[in-house]
Amino acid sequence: MLTLGIDIGSLSTDAVLMNDKKEIVSYEVIATGASSKKACEKIYSQILQATNLEAKDIDYIVATGYGRIKVPFANEVVTEITCHARGANYFFPGARTVIDIGGQDSKAIKLDAKGNVLDFSMNDKCAAGTGRFLEVMARTLEIELDEMGELSLKGSDNVSISSLCTVFAESEVVSLIGADKKTEDICKGLNISIAKRVSAQAKRVGLEEDVIMTGGVAKNIGVVRELEKKLSCSIKIPDEPQIAGALGAALIALENAVAQKTDIKISVKSEAASIADVQLDDDVRPKIGYFCTYTPVEIIRAAGFHPIRIKGEEGDNSSSDELLCNNICSYIKTIADKKVTGALSQLEGVVFTNSCDGMRRLYDAWVRIDNGSKFNYILDIPKNNDEASILYFADLIKTLKERLEKFYKLKINIEDINNSISLYNEVRDKVTVFLQKQWNGYVGYSGYDVYSLLKKGINAVPEKFNDYMTSLTALMKKIGDVPESKSVPKLLIWGSILENEEIIKIIEDAGAQVVLDDLCTGSRFFDKKVEITDNPYRSISERYLKKSPCSRMVNVFERIRNTISLIERNAINGAVYHTLKFCDHTLYDYPLVKQEFTKKNIPLLHINCDNSSKSEGQVKTRIEAFIEQLTT
Repeated sequence: MLTLGIDIGSLSTDAVLMNDKKEIVSYEVIATGASSKKACEKIYSQILQATNLEAKDIDYIVATGYGRIKVPFANEVVTEITCHARGANYFFPGARTVIDIGGQDSKAIKLDAKGNVLDFSMNDKCAAGTGRFLEVMARTLEIELDEMGELSLKGSDNVSISSLCTVFAESEVVSLIGADKKTEDICKGLNISIAKRVSAQAKRVGLEEDVIMTGGVAKNIGVVRELEKKLSCSIKIPDEPQIAGALGAALIALENAVAQKTDIKISVKSEAASIADVQLDDDVRPKIGYFCTYTPVEIIRAAGFHPIRIKGEEGDNSSSDELLCNNICSYIKTIADKKVTGALSQLEGVVFTNSCDGMRRLYDAWVRIDNGSKFNYILDIPKNNDEASILYFADLIKTLKERLEKFYKLKINIEDINNSISLYNEVRDKVTVFLQKQWNGYVGYSGYDVYSLLKKGINAVPEKFNDYMTSLTALMKKIGDVPESKSVPKLLIWGSILENEEIIKIIEDAGAQVVLDDLCTGSRFFDKKVEITDNPYRSISERYLKKSPCSRMVNVFERIRNTISLIERNAINGAVYHTLKFCDHTLYDYPLVKQEFTKKNIPLLHINCDNSSKSEGQVKTRIEAFIEQLTT
């Protein structure tokens, strides 16, 4: 029995042929070049020629690396994180930490005794600290890439490279050459800068010996020595570190071939049209926009308007640059871009909240643009939910009602507010019943479909959404109350607002199912009803402040405990913590979240994204590696 592992990296493509005794029969390393597809065909041909084999002689092929999906003849694709872990374990069975520095990314991987991934950290947003970084620097220094390691060992510590950005570091190197600094000193400074960055990654996952280094940069003895200094340990290196990923892929291929397995991953998809493919909007009532789930939609509806949560779809954000600073999340930037370009001119007004500093700056810019021509109001949401906070927010809700009355010259009665409360309470009831069946594993829909529906339901006409949820729940009852039995990891997703639901689709296409969410753009909007009383302002205030809290609220440990309890009660296998770039609230929470999840031994993946689809390739690799970790 023969199996093949192919690792397509940005700089090199590697292949390892293995027999059923787990012996390496042959291996090849070639330059990837401009086409991943051509590289995989070329190396496949070379392996066959070198061993006098034909394609039919190879029983199973696993592809890995950033170009893994370009291998048309592969039986399976596996992330390079899992494959490098397995390859390192093959070379050194005592491996507990793997540092892999490849052409375009660097990874630190924590292993168990069997070579399974326990945790990982991955840098793939820029070329800093990678083989590409060194390649650019070698070209600037006019030396061969292979010379850098030995030269750096002869250098002194009198040169410091302050920038980790490849472009800026190259400028620094040019300046150092102009200042007559020695080449060996510059090489040493470059290797130290890489070691600083990569050692931080290794410490982040919890450094444990034995420490193994794989990837092409492991051949640079200068980087290895500087890493050993930073980590205060010795680093073991395979004879051919570049083939570790392909070797791991060949091992996985062998296991699958021996067990006579095919790809057992299940993508949870509905064969019928998506349940979110339904029209639930309103072209009759005038619309008032808002941004935050702490906005009392009951008051807006009672005033005769249809409340619309303004979405921040993908855009270039260029028009917002004149209004806002750069370190503001993509959600706020895309909304500002919509405002500047006139895409929100259909709104009669907007209700803001002080959810973050970026939102306050957006309000300032918005008011300046409208110059009093439209209704704009900002709610000062308390960060606590004690009695004083509830009374304070109740007064603000009443003031919002009065401002609406004054601006639009209308009268909002207590009866109007309570009728609106009843309408939204019915929506919350219907969604709760539906989600309870879905979350409990009954015959239903994919997490992607459910989340897409909830996201649409936030802006749906309540009457239409109530009727639709009734029909969906009734359909589920007709199918039967028999739980599904799908052997896939079940996950919870929570954190920042999630505008790009394609992330959930990526998770489910990778072989897991999102069965729970705790997102303000998902189920949290429908959490907890408003009590109908003679003082609707207090009732609304209490509901909003005591519902499932978001990261802007101060009770972070309560929030984490509630989420962990939810995971444990529903036998969830792990969680995905989603943050928007520059979202201070959720990013500040993450170290505490990671700490508490580690204590409970609950697998946790952190993905830091924006509203665009530009980084979906990197996100997909992280997600696939995380799910492979759960299914090992």
